[in-house]
Amino acid sequence: MWLLAIDTSSKDASVALVRDTRMVALVAPRTEEQHSIALFRSINRALAEAGLGLADVDVYGVANGPGAFTALRVGLTVVKGLAEMHDKPVVPVSVLEAVCESAEADGLLVPVVDAYRGQIFGALYEKTNGESIRRGQERVLALEEFLAILDADGVQPAQCTLVSPHMPRWAPRLESSRFAASRREAISPVLADAVARRALAKFARGEAVDALHLEANYVRRSDAELLWKAK
Repeated sequence: MWLLAIDTSSKDASVALVRDTRMVALVAPRTEEQHSIALFRSINRALAEAGLGLADVDVYGVANGPGAFTALRVGLTVVKGLAEMHDKPVVPVSVLEAVCESAEADGLLVPVVDAYRGQIFGALYEKTNGESIRRGQERVLALEEFLAILDADGVQPAQCTLVSPHMPRWAPRLESSRFAASRREAISPVLADAVARRALAKFARGEAVDALHLEANYVRRSDAELLWKAK
């Protein structure tokens, strides 16, 4: 089985191609080009490394959020179109789940990614034997507010690991919190390989959808929606 995984949740967009459980290609260009321009080139490069065409892909995996609105929409739109064209299933994967998948640590994990505007996307996961299960909802808040919620929920700082592709960015703010005592793990911002691994596990459990039912997991409402609601 060939699985093509795509992550466009941040500026570090990437594409991974997996055959069964073996990573065949991982394309993560460092470019200032818009995702809408660079993504098809990355897909073609990954397929070319395996000598495949788009029709040979059996299932798609895609990071469906949370992340930057426009960036996410590019990846989701491309996957929707390709999956519908070739009548293939799609497995949506949370970006925060992919962050946990990338972590070497297990136990209680707190994935954190940049939500911009002074906020973060975060959640609490429990990872055992490589399988991550979310405990509670994904949130978008200031880091300090998010940590306060974890504290109120009884999460012990010494028993969890904070995981982020932007760990140096949070260090000064963590030092002034109770979670200064937590372990920290910095991971690569390239997440397509982690999306692929999670998609494989989810596909095996029957958690795929068709192109029509693929939805974004924005967590935060768009500016357009907020302005419309205010009227």
